Amino acid sequence: MGNPSPEQLAADKRTLRVIWLAVASGVILISAVMTFLVQSGSGGTMAEGGLIFTVNAVLNITSILLGFSIQKKLDASLPSASSHAEAMGLIRTRCILSIAVVEGSALFAAVAVFLTGDFLNLAFVVPFFAFAWLFFPSDERFAYWLALWGGER
Repeated sequence: MGNPSPEQLAADKRTLRVIWLAVASGVILISAVMTFLVQSGSGGTMAEGGLIFTVNAVLNITSILLGFSIQKKLDASLPSASSHAEAMGLIRTRCILSIAVVEGSALFAAVAVFLTGDFLNLAFVVPFFAFAWLFFPSDERFAYWLALWGGER
């Protein structure tokens, strides 16, 4: 079958990047909307702010650890992929899964701001952006994944 063409590799990178940026845009949008709603006086009525903050912290730490674990398993599984299609399937699935897990925590943080009126909850959105930046499918990261795969067997 042979290795993928440069056009196919470019399309694969573009697809991952669009998904990555769409997820990040969603977090930005909901964070901005929830912040606006609280500032306009529509939110912040929940009295259990301390409990929500604690749940937010635990959820955030757990999601980051799970996201890193998923990425680590991607690195470990790529050498066993026998074809480009299989390698890209692993990359797409694990990348989408890892960013979605961390996104869930960031979305909860935005909702926590709305529920409690405590803007400190937005601090838990920052690790999402750090994770998204760290594992963004850049040219270098994509080349790293392809090097781990090693080509057709």
